[in-house]
Parts: sequence; C-alpha cells; structure tokens
Amino acid sequence: MSHPTPPVARPDASFDEEREMREHDAFMRTLDPAIAAAAEWHTRREDGLDATDEAQFQQWLAADPAHLNAYRQLDQGFTVLRSLGDEQAAQRRAQSLPESVASADAPTDIPATTRPRTNRRPARSRLAWLMPSPAALVLGCLLLLSAGIGWHLWHEPSFTQHYATQAGQRITTTLPDGSELVLDVKTRAEVALYRDRREVRLDEGQMMFTVSPNPAKPFRVLAGPASITVVGTRFSVRYDTTGSKAGTVEVAVEEGRVAVDGTTSLATRIGTMLGAGQAVQVTANGIVGEVAAVPVSSVAPWRKGQLRFSDTPLSRAIEEMERYGPTGLVVTDPKVADLRLGGSFEIARPDTLAQVLPRILPVKLRPRDDGKREVVGTR
Repeated sequence: MSHPTPPVARPDASFDEEREMREHDAFMRTLDPAIAAAAEWHTRREDGLDATDEAQFQQWLAADPAHLNAYRQLDQGFTVLRSLGDEQAAQRRAQSLPESVASADAPTDIPATTRPRTNRRPARSRLAWLMPSPAALVLGCLLLLSAGIGWHLWHEPSFTQHYATQAGQRITTTLPDGSELVLDVKTRAEVALYRDRREVRLDEGQMMFTVSPNPAKPFRVLAGPASITVVGTRFSVRYDTTGSKAGTVEVAVEEGRVAVDGTTSLATRIGTMLGAGQAVQVTANGIVGEVAAVPVSSVAPWRKGQLRFSDTPLSRAIEEMERYGPTGLVVTDPKVADLRLGGSFEIARPDTLAQVLPRILPVKLRPRDDGKREVVGTR
C-alpha cells in the first residue's frame, strides 16, 4: 500500500517548526499504515487537491475497505474536534500532549507585559492547531485518541463472528489468529479479535479452545459470572443457563495454564490458576470453587462422541443425555433421581441409557401415557 510522502522541514523553518515536524513524523510511524495514510490524505485534501491528486486519492480509497473506513472515521473525529468549546478543547489538549509539545505552547507565569521578547513563534490559537499543518495533525490525532473521539477507530475489532449450534450439531472453526474452537450442541458464542486482545463471549453451552500463543494478545473467555484468561493452551468451558446447574461455569484444562476469575458484587474477588489436569467450577454468584484434579483424557469427551459420568446423580445424567437427543426417560422420585451413575455413553445414541439403567442401578422402567418411561426404584 502506498501513501503520500510525509512532509519535510523547509530550509527556512524555525527550530520549533522543525521540532514539531520531527515529532509529527515519529508519531505517524507509530500508527497503523491505513490510519497514517488517511491522516496525510485528510491534510492534503483540506489544503486542496488538483485533479491528478484527487484521482490518486480515489484510487487509494478503492484499494482496500480499510482505507475508506479509516478516512471516514478520521474525518468524523476532526468534525467533532472542531466543535469543542475553547475551554474544553484546551483541557483535552493539555491532557493529551506529550511534555515536549505541551511545554512549547504552555503559558508561563511571567505576565505578558514583562515577558521578554524572543524570536520564538507565539503559541498557536485553538483555530490554528485545528487547521491542517504538521503540528496540528499531531495534536489532532492525539486529541482524537485521548478524548475518546477515535475510540471506535482504535478499539474496533478486526474480526467478529457469531456462532450457534442446534441439538445434534457441533462446529469446529479456526480463527484468523490460528486458534481453534469446537462448539458442542446447543452452544452460542460471539468472537471478537482486537488489536491488543482476543475475546470470546460464551452465552450458552460448552466449547473446547486450542489457543494460538500470542503474549501480546491475551485470549479471554467471558461466560456468565466467570472470566478465563490465557495466552496459549487447550481448555474447555461450559456455561449452563438452564437445568440443575443454571448459572454455573465449569473450566477444565487439557494443556497449559489458565486464570479463572469470578465476577461478584463482593468487595473481594478471588480467582485461581489452573494447570493441565485441573478443573474448577464458578457458581452463579461468581464464587470460584475448589480446584479438582481430572484426567486429561476426560476433558471435553463430547469431542469424541462420548459422555462420561462419575458418581453423577441420575437426574443430572438424564439431563445431560437429553442435550444430544431424547432419552424417553422421566424421574419424579427424589431418591431415584439422586442415585449415582458412572460409565461412558455414546452421545449419538441417548436412547441406550434406558437399556442400561435396569442392569446397573436398582431401578425399573414404568410406561407412561405420554409415551415416555418413568424410572422407579425396585426397593
């Protein structure tokens, strides 16, 4: 991508002007190329372009959607900037300028009548530094950033995507940063990649994450009352919004380390760090529970088409199997519902639970008028 040649100091430029130009050039080199080019084009257009330059400007806009977006945002920002009142603008400017620039224009404590005359140029008025010049461009860009006028330009995600799965459906996707996401059935999530971070908002369901390492861009999962932060690892997150565990979040780590925090109204927020083979549950009110050891092979077994139960209440096991399809089973007796179940089951065949239960638990199946079968105790 090409963009206009940066301004250079004139041979007759004053010391202050040369310094401003150097600061301007240094600042421009820190910007995203599209934003830097947009700022240069904005300045040149306000000064006036001939037919040839205007044609080049239109070609630049058409070369990449990011060019048009950057120019529009910058133009909107300058429009808002020029609408600020004198006092507000001066306040924004003072907050945003680097010391080397602010000191050049800041008034001294010497009264105007006794201040010695120098060859230094007078401080720019508000209108002067709002007009397109090298120094004004630096100040304008800084003001846009510090005042929040350019907030959406700098903090707008470079990638967003909404994912949703239905009953019996799973999705595996790779993000632009190389991270892989696996969504289980009945899962909804929103992904946003920013300049300085990566975020996934899990609204419901469960996901497996294989995060591409990037210390400069931490990966964060927001799920109900929990916040999970990593740099690079493999872990699963489950967030239930209905059923017996509504509001809770479960995190299990297969590889690497993750930080788990709970969001609560309490003054103190206690989090924990998980390593491979560890899991934790965050309650609906944001309290992080005790860390538990789990076999690494048992993290997100649904990826392999299995559900594994270990000392799981029967009612919970049936509820879990129902996520993948109808079991045809109903439990109404609290004692039967609390019977403990263990073992592995194929999620593709939830109806097989009915065949297994009478053989491993003291229960039998009683037909109901609605076509389902009730699980009742034999003693």
